Amino acid sequence: MLRLRKKWVAATVGVAVVGTFAAVAFGSGSLLFTSTPLVTANLDNTVHLNSDRIKFQTKGPTDVRIRMITFDPGGYSGWHHDPGFALVTVKSGEMTEVDSQCNATTYGPNSPNGAVFVEYGDEPGDVRNASSAPATIYSTVVAPDADPAVFRIEDDPPPCA
Repeated sequence: MLRLRKKWVAATVGVAVVGTFAAVAFGSGSLLFTSTPLVTANLDNTVHLNSDRIKFQTKGPTDVRIRMITFDPGGYSGWHHDPGFALVTVKSGEMTEVDSQCNATTYGPNSPNGAVFVEYGDEPGDVRNASSAPATIYSTVVAPDADPAVFRIEDDPPPCA
């Protein structure tokens, strides 16, 4: 009886472990990240700001979204571009930004490249957590006014990917 119980427990644990690895590997369609919108709002006024060596200008109303995104180890954003621009701050861990030429730059609190990067333009990019630890970023996207608001456009991977 004890022998049968041990075999049953071993089989159950084995199925659970294999299922867990399969879920992580295939992600059930997931890219292994969790996105939490913190605030979305309209900036209805035109802005012309030039202060303390920082310039920011809009030519009409814009949509603004701030979100927190947590990437599991191996997680990635998928190839995309942001209308307008995204100001990305890496709070913890390390994130690697890959551009449309497949040039990769890693950012994080202890990175020599700093912990902030900007995404802009129509070329696709991908953001990846290549480390073995989770990483958390905050993304502020300023996009042209649209109804409904558009903060991300999916792209095909570039030929170098």
